[in-house]
Amino acid sequence: MDEPRPATIRNPSRAHDLHLPVNARPLRISKGMTVEDAFRVTLLECLAHVAANVASVTRAREIEGLHQLRVGLRRLAVAFSAFGDEFRTPAQRDLQVRTKAFSDAIAPARDLDVFADDLLPPVIGGTGDESAFVLLRDRLDRAREDAWNRAVESVSSVEFAVLLDDVAVAAQSRAWTSGDDLKNRIAVRAPVKSVAARLLDEYLIKARKRGQRIKDLEQRDCHRLRISLKKLRYAAEFYGPLFKKKKVKKYVKRVKALQDLLGALNDAAQVRATLSQLTSGDMPSPSVQADLCFASGLINGWHCARAMRLGNSAIKDWDKFKRAQPFWA
Repeated sequence: MDEPRPATIRNPSRAHDLHLPVNARPLRISKGMTVEDAFRVTLLECLAHVAANVASVTRAREIEGLHQLRVGLRRLAVAFSAFGDEFRTPAQRDLQVRTKAFSDAIAPARDLDVFADDLLPPVIGGTGDESAFVLLRDRLDRAREDAWNRAVESVSSVEFAVLLDDVAVAAQSRAWTSGDDLKNRIAVRAPVKSVAARLLDEYLIKARKRGQRIKDLEQRDCHRLRISLKKLRYAAEFYGPLFKKKKVKKYVKRVKALQDLLGALNDAAQVRATLSQLTSGDMPSPSVQADLCFASGLINGWHCARAMRLGNSAIKDWDKFKRAQPFWA
């Protein structure tokens, strides 16, 4: 495998002559489909979303391309579990684990992108003094470049290509229908509309359970709720074409807004870990250490105050959301 190039992280708005990032396309499942046909269509659409962003990451090094590739991997991981126990075979679980592993492998690059582009600028703007952040920015740039190189190496690997091939084979082979389990074969050939509400309820029940402790605003509990909402949203998007479009759109928008709010809360909570990463290692002189500690303190303090505001908003929005009528009810 070729050695990864030094990271050149580009702005998507200037990438007209490069490999552009690609968003997920709306699913094309219909009421007349069986459960297994809907499962296959969903897998293939998620696979297409991932594959369409590979060049955007490995060749163009687009920030949004990395984000979309990670979203595609997460959607794919949820798809393996979103259509019932009949599809949760050992082979499918193995594919799900491998998918999550690649999502985790590119996460550090994405996290540093968010820190550099979303979390750091408002602090600098608020202080009005960029000089205080020069040393920290230098370390951030180097850490970001290293993380991007590792992400590109992961996505360029033979193992990643094999995963995409294996997902395509799984979607076409109908391996879940093999064996003598008549009940299983009947279940996967039932109309997809007949199981949609039950499976969506499973995701909603899990989210409501996670949300019971949100008022404590513990980072772990908020993170778990955010993950549950993300799975609920993806499942709602998968099954959305089976229900009234306006109701689906309104509900998904509400889930996404709460998910984004919890995501911002999680980002603010993760600032300290990122700063620890950037300020660890050799300190050439006491003055360098002092400058880094000063910049870190400003950033951490700003986001601690922001996290309190976000937490209060999350509690209010969750109270509204848990009372909302789901579109499949």
